[in-house]
Amino acid sequence: MEFLVFASYIFFAFILFLFLNFLTKRFSLTKTEYILFSNVFLIFIASVASYFKFGAFCDNLFIIIVFEFLIRMLYTTYILENDFFAKEDGNLVVYLGNLVVSYLINQFIISRVDMVFLNPEQLKFLLWIFIILFFYHFFYKKNDFSVLKDKVEKHNDLGSKKNYIISQYTKMRQKYGKYIQLKNDLRLFIYALMIYENYKKPSLFRQLDYFRYQFDHIPKKQGIMQVDSKKIMSDVESITYVEKKVEKAMEKKTTKKKSFDVSSILKLLGKKKEESVEIEKIYEVLKDFETL
Repeated sequence: MEFLVFASYIFFAFILFLFLNFLTKRFSLTKTEYILFSNVFLIFIASVASYFKFGAFCDNLFIIIVFEFLIRMLYTTYILENDFFAKEDGNLVVYLGNLVVSYLINQFIISRVDMVFLNPEQLKFLLWIFIILFFYHFFYKKNDFSVLKDKVEKHNDLGSKKNYIISQYTKMRQKYGKYIQLKNDLRLFIYALMIYENYKKPSLFRQLDYFRYQFDHIPKKQGIMQVDSKKIMSDVESITYVEKKVEKAMEKKTTKKKSFDVSSILKLLGKKKEESVEIEKIYEVLKDFETL
């Protein structure tokens, strides 16, 4: 019996390895998402096992994570011929962290309950979460909040909020400054875009979009720069993407003098007139601030 349990751990570790590889290639998983999906898989396996009364199988379920770690190490080293323990990749820290999380879930949750599946009360709570997400998705897609949003924006013109712009600039420069490669006016332009897009859709709403994406897989604007993308894109990745677009837009300028003109670049980036006006105002505020 113990041999069968041990062999099943190896089998499910291989399935987990393939599952995570698929997700990484399809959606470019972050390290945190890798840990989350690993443990969601573990909980799902525990749910099925507990339903069929395989209690012994659930006692040391975290061993699946250990075997997945070993399979990935061998795959990376001998198949891909890469250095699995390279410090710059931080793989070892991620996998050890994943092991710690899975062990704690196994010992303090899975091993202490008779049934991992949700009971009726928990299902009721989950049902209400889906109802809330449904309404959010419905109204967001129908743009039924657009009238209210327009009223708010008329009374809160972002371009006139100098103190807000400067405070956001300071925060974003501290948080993302090291990732921005462009210099001088182009650098300020990137910050202007960032402040505008973040104002239109703050981090909380971006996280809700990301959460919803896990269920419907409908492409949405990604990252702080709100880039159209079919895959998950982090804030830093979205900034890098827009930087490259700006560089290409500058190369497309037909004038001999490659001077930086905000309106023409915004037009090449596909921004609407109303958006361009606001972004130009933000850019001017930032430029005045930098010249002080």
